[in-house]
Amino acid sequence: MQDLLHLVLCAGSIAQSEILKHWKTDFKTEWKPDNTPVTIADKNAEERVRAFAQKETPEFGFIGEEFGQENPKAEYQWVLDPIDGTKSFIYGVPLFGTVIAILKNGIPLAGLIQLPAMNSKIWATAGGGAFIGDGEATTSGLAIRVSDIGELKNSLVLSGTINTMESKGYGEWFGDIRKNAKLYRGWGDCFGYYLVACGKAEIMADPVVSLWDIAPYPLIFKEAGGSFSTLKGEKSLFSANGEPLHSIHEGYTSIASNGRFEVPLPII
Repeated sequence: MQDLLHLVLCAGSIAQSEILKHWKTDFKTEWKPDNTPVTIADKNAEERVRAFAQKETPEFGFIGEEFGQENPKAEYQWVLDPIDGTKSFIYGVPLFGTVIAILKNGIPLAGLIQLPAMNSKIWATAGGGAFIGDGEATTSGLAIRVSDIGELKNSLVLSGTINTMESKGYGEWFGDIRKNAKLYRGWGDCFGYYLVACGKAEIMADPVVSLWDIAPYPLIFKEAGGSFSTLKGEKSLFSANGEPLHSIHEGYTSIASNGRFEVPLPII
């Protein structure tokens, strides 16, 4: 497990180094057919992590946002989103990050959220706990736990854009949650999950995500003492035979919480 963690942390450091070369520079933004942005930072970071993975673990498969799948039948798989929150990145907002997991037959064994502009990361290994540290490829860090807040009325609730919640049919459900919370903010993408895992927020929800956006979260929230599932209540992202439950591209939903009180799931 420590070997896998070392690989994940090295990959996160590689991505951070490449991303910061382009952060707040005059780069070009392209728009993909699904109307999501991509930049040279996304592409170069993924290429560098893929090259590292191929060198260190040639027998592993790889699933990445920008360049697709390699060796999809492999027992072990890397899953990578080089920049989760590219819209934040292009507008100069530092709340973006790199999301990485290594899975065995669909079960995450090591996972990472790396926040390059904040020089921070959280990581977890199966049975090894969850931790926070700086952006370097080191396991030096402090253990993290979700908060102990036990009621929605005392909670900080997070999401990405309300527009997508409404367009996907979750507007009424999420409106009830955020209006009954103590505070709501749109600190979405991986930063929202980072805050919940660290005990700084209680709920983070996404109405549409891809596999690479959320691959390490079942592990991170289990190790941090919280709860993670799709909005259908699915606790795993894969079937018993290691196949993705949904389309890996925008086929998933997600919600993370501190697990200290019941969060009703939508009925749509």
